[in-house]
Amino acid sequence: MPERRFSKPGFRQLSNHPLSFEKSMIRWVNPLARRFMDTPKAPITIYDVAAQAGVSISTVSRALNDNAEIPEKTRAKVRAAAAELGWKPNPIARSLVVKKVNLIQVCFSWSSDQYRINLENPWYLELLNGINKVAQEEEYGLLINTLSGVFDPQEVYRRVSRNAVDGVLLVSPYLTKDQLLQVKNYPVPVVLIGCHVDDAQMDFVDSDNRKGVGEVVKYLAGLGHRKIACITGETAISTDAAERLEEFKAAMKQRRLEVPQEFITGGDFGKESGHKAMKKLLQLKDRPTAVFASNDLMALGAWSAALEEGLTVGKDIALVGFDDIPLASNAPYSLTTVKQDFRAISTQATGLLIEKMRKPGEWKSRQVRVPTRLIQRASSGVRKK
Repeated sequence: MPERRFSKPGFRQLSNHPLSFEKSMIRWVNPLARRFMDTPKAPITIYDVAAQAGVSISTVSRALNDNAEIPEKTRAKVRAAAAELGWKPNPIARSLVVKKVNLIQVCFSWSSDQYRINLENPWYLELLNGINKVAQEEEYGLLINTLSGVFDPQEVYRRVSRNAVDGVLLVSPYLTKDQLLQVKNYPVPVVLIGCHVDDAQMDFVDSDNRKGVGEVVKYLAGLGHRKIACITGETAISTDAAERLEEFKAAMKQRRLEVPQEFITGGDFGKESGHKAMKKLLQLKDRPTAVFASNDLMALGAWSAALEEGLTVGKDIALVGFDDIPLASNAPYSLTTVKQDFRAISTQATGLLIEKMRKPGEWKSRQVRVPTRLIQRASSGVRKK
């Protein structure tokens, strides 16, 4: 399926729409038509009205619907801002308030230059399968969008309004806390899936990263390792990567194990970054005897680097990952790793969203942590003598 690029920067959507060829012909035949088609004017949304009036999106939504809980002075200010901007009610968006359309939007979003969504990745496949299972059981349709580049909450809102959905599942392994918090005031229910943010009003379902990493350190220390290094994800833009690193340091400190600064080396959750990070660790004069990688792909890259240095993984150096992707247990690999229950994460998140959509007035935000499990294989070796 070809990838279709939209004129709005940072947005991508997969499409094989039959009109795409027709639109291309219009551009070729009529330069004037091309000019107007290639530079569409973005419609005014309640995001713009909120900014103009200096209030939240939810306040704008309620004010424009004449909600008595909003003071008349505020309602007047919002109406004035809407009139000044030329805002027009979106009949599709309004249907979100007055009726249900039984449609859930799944947004895959990232803002990393290195990171790209690959729907063949087991992480995404398991999430999608779990989402689809619950959606079918509850008779909801799914609309899947992918967004890249600098995160634009207004663009997400426009897609929500245009497509008339009842709720949104936001899958964002590479969004910061500030970016995630921008979706809090959307006029439709939102649940974060496979990521998290420390805010009592945000709903999310994610793995119990701290418990998983704590088990890794306990296990490696129990095997006699004292020099344990960590290959991290992009901690500046991934809440999961940051949380795993924090717990690694805390668990090491709890066992009075030192973590030299050079034992912490950064990756980007990609296999190549794991390879580079392991090469760096193995060049140290006092190198680690065990390495924890924040995901399996980086661990497999680290495995290759160890082999290139003439080391046998599980004998000369211990290696542990995080995820338990299928490749982790396929020859030549036998990777000890922390198993994330992707199916449970996705099914619980979808169930949470549907319940939130059905009981908006009774809803109390929830933050769910799905348990992980340490899977022991050959890469961690045996107890050191």
